[in-house]
Amino acid sequence: MQSSLSVSDSDGSSFAPLVVLELAENTEAEAITWLLNRIKDKQQNGGAELLVEQLQVSGQDEQKRSPKVFLVGSTWQRLLSGAEDVGLFKEFYDGTMRGFTYANRESFKDFEGDGDGFLSIAECQYIIKHELDTLRAKGEKYVPGYPKVKLYPGKSVIRRLQSKGILVQVFPLHDKEELKRLSFSWYRKIKLSYQPLENHRLESSFQNHLVLKVLVFNFVNCFASLFYIAFVMQDMVLLRQSLATLLITSQILNQVMEAFLPYWLQRRRNKKVHKRVKRMMGDKELPLVEQIQLESDMNTYLGTFDDYLEQFLLFGYVSLFSCVYPLAALLVVLNNVTEVYSDAFKICHVFKRPFSEPTSDIGVWQLAFETMSAIAVVTNCALIGLSPQVKAYFPEAETQLILTVVAVEHIILAFKFVLAFVIPDVPKHIQIKLAKLEFESLEALKKKIAPNIKIFQFILNNFT
Repeated sequence: MQSSLSVSDSDGSSFAPLVVLELAENTEAEAITWLLNRIKDKQQNGGAELLVEQLQVSGQDEQKRSPKVFLVGSTWQRLLSGAEDVGLFKEFYDGTMRGFTYANRESFKDFEGDGDGFLSIAECQYIIKHELDTLRAKGEKYVPGYPKVKLYPGKSVIRRLQSKGILVQVFPLHDKEELKRLSFSWYRKIKLSYQPLENHRLESSFQNHLVLKVLVFNFVNCFASLFYIAFVMQDMVLLRQSLATLLITSQILNQVMEAFLPYWLQRRRNKKVHKRVKRMMGDKELPLVEQIQLESDMNTYLGTFDDYLEQFLLFGYVSLFSCVYPLAALLVVLNNVTEVYSDAFKICHVFKRPFSEPTSDIGVWQLAFETMSAIAVVTNCALIGLSPQVKAYFPEAETQLILTVVAVEHIILAFKFVLAFVIPDVPKHIQIKLAKLEFESLEALKKKIAPNIKIFQFILNNFT
C-alpha cells in the first residue's frame, strides 16, 4: 500500500488513499453526507464499507480553490474480501492460477501475515472502483438535496451522480515510490467518437463495433495509396520510398503527439505550481494535496484503443509489403522499442492513472490481426508474381503465371489455417489445470450446499 500517502480517517487510524472522488463545487451538503455515509456503511446495510476522508486544503490554496475532493481507501481485510467478490485470480501454492477466496487465503502464494503486500496497488484500486460501482440505490427516490435527480432501485449510485454532473471524476492515484522504482528499471534496461444512433447493451459490444468501423476506415485511408502504387502503377521503387517515408514520419509524429507534446503542455500549464512547490519543498516529496491537485488536472486516459490501432497499422505496413521493403520490419522493431518507454512515460506522467481492467484476451483486435495476416499472404504473392524475376520464367504464358501465383497463395493460406487449427489457443497443460480447478470449485460448492439440503429434507420430512 502507499505508505507515503497515508492520511488519517475520522477514527484516528491511518489508511493509504488509493482513489480520488471529486464532486462539483456547488454540490449540496445533504448529497455529500448521504454519499459518504453510503460509502462508509456496512456491506450488510448496502454500503461499500470503505474508508473515506475529505482532502484538507489550507493556506492560500484554500482561498483560491476549495474543491470537494475525497480520498477513498480501505482496510486490508475489506480489500481481501473484495478480491473474492471480483473473482481476482492469484497464484496458488502449487503454481496454478485460482480465483482468490478469503477462506483459503493462506494457501495462496506470497500471502503472509494479514496479507499486507499480497495485492498490488492496481488490484487494490480496481477493487475499490468495483465496490463503488456496485453501490446501489435502496429506498431513496432521489439524491438528497436534488429532488429532480431520481434514483431507481438496484441502479448504480456512482454512475447516476456522474451522469448528472454531481460527481466530476473518479481516478486512482499514482504511487510515487512505485514510479521511482519503475523509472529506475527503465534507465537500467535502456476521444472516442459519439455515436447517438447506437445503443449497445454492453460496453464490450460498443467497443467491438467501434473498432471494426474505425479499422475499415483506417485500412482504406492508410493503405489505398500503397495498393494503387503496387498494383496499378506497378512502381516498386516508389512503393519502397512511400513505405519508408510513411514509417519514419509516422513514428516521429506519433512519439511527439502521444507523449512529449501533451507532457510539455501540461508542464507549461502547471509551471507556476511546480515553481511554488519547489521553492517551498526543495527536494522533498510533493505533498499529498499538491499531488492530487496536479493529477486531477491531467488528461484522462481513454483506453488502449489508439495504441492498438497504431500497432495494427504498423503491422500492416510490415506484413502487406514485406517482400518489397524488408527493411520495414527493422524500422517497426525500433519503433516498438521506443514505444514501450514513451507509452510508459505517457501513462505515468501525462495522464491520470487508469483503473486496471482484467481481461482474458484482446477481443476483436485478434480477428483484425488475423484478417490482416490473411490479406498479407495474398498481397505478397501478387507482388512476387509481378516481379520481373518471376515473369522471366513465364515469358509468353501470363495465364499460367496467374494460376501458379494463385495456387501458391492457396497453399500458403491452407498451411496457415492448418497451423492455427492444430496449435491450440490454450496449451494442453493449462486446459488440464483449468478443468481441475473447475472440478474442485464444483466439489467445494457441493460441500457448502450439502448441509442446507439435509436441513431442508429434515424439515420437509417432519412437515409431511
